[in-house]
Amino acid sequence: MENNGSQVPQNKSRVINLGNAGNSLFMKFYRISVLLAIMIIWYFLAKKIDNNLLLPDFILTCKEFFKSWIDSYTVQNLLITLERVFRGFLIACIIGLPLGLIMGYSKPILLAVSPIINSIRQVPIMAWIPLAIVWFGLGDGPTIFLITMSAIFPLIINTIDGVRGIDPNYINAARSMGAKNIDIMLDIILPGALPSFLTGCRLALGLGWMSVICAEFIATSKGFGFILVEAQQRLETPKLYALMIVSALIGFSMDRILIILEKLLTSWRFKNGNS
Repeated sequence: MENNGSQVPQNKSRVINLGNAGNSLFMKFYRISVLLAIMIIWYFLAKKIDNNLLLPDFILTCKEFFKSWIDSYTVQNLLITLERVFRGFLIACIIGLPLGLIMGYSKPILLAVSPIINSIRQVPIMAWIPLAIVWFGLGDGPTIFLITMSAIFPLIINTIDGVRGIDPNYINAARSMGAKNIDIMLDIILPGALPSFLTGCRLALGLGWMSVICAEFIATSKGFGFILVEAQQRLETPKLYALMIVSALIGFSMDRILIILEKLLTSWRFKNGNS
């Protein structure tokens, strides 16, 4: 980024130029080839093992996979889980963004709050489940709480890192021209920390998606994680594999959406708008 006073510099906001390697014909062919290789290996390995409980038949799993997208019971539970994820993620953003901005901007607040944040985030997410059930009972409450707990720390840490990476000269220059703290926060700190915050969003949403599946194993009687447990208890391994693939595709799709959003909001980081 140019250091000419017209833009906010940040040490991690350099121009990203990966060329067109990811979109080249060769890379597309390579990805398809790898995917086909995995499918072929799965097909013959499943035939060799001949045990659907360990590795289900590839064709049978494919049928269950496509069936999952049109099965009303599966879709209904998937939508329930997605709603929980977005609610928990939104709560994490509402808390994490301003807290990260304040901690990054104010060193005394950073020193005071950082030990608490670092201590709490060391607690494994599964360890929160008993307490979450005590606090919120069964249902949406504990799952949304666990999503928020999973998502909030990457948001806080990445936002702090983004704020601390802004050149102090820009803040000092703004103060010398009479800018108030709120003006500095809105015009310098927030834009400068945005790339790191969006990176935190990608991490947070991924962790939230993984945590909600785990939480639904225990703390609820509906949701995508719950139907995974149902498939396991009924020894429906092909369906279990299919649902796991669906889960992976949903998580991948959410991450790609955030990448597109990042390119739109911080296009100056990408050469000619491409990553």
